[in-house]
Amino acid sequence: MTPAPWSIVYSETGRAGLATATVAERAAVLDFEKQLARSPHECGELYPDPVGGLYTGLLEVGGVPAWTSVLYRVDDEAREVLVVAIISGP
Repeated sequence: MTPAPWSIVYSETGRAGLATATVAERAAVLDFEKQLARSPHECGELYPDPVGGLYTGLLEVGGVPAWTSVLYRVDDEAREVLVVAIISGP
């Protein structure tokens, strides 16, 4: 039996990052969101922070590696992924 997908929610900064992303970045983030809903622990790398559970996922934009990344926190108990921020590089 396939487990239920994880819930994906956005913080205020995550929503702001999505709103200001380019069309290609937004498409990459939304595609990444689908991956997060299936298996958030496998989509990024654990980021060393004092609280724990913070991951960073480097995205491909337009099919090529980019400086765009998603910071997200995983709550295993609630089966919820919080998109904390979307960061775009140069």
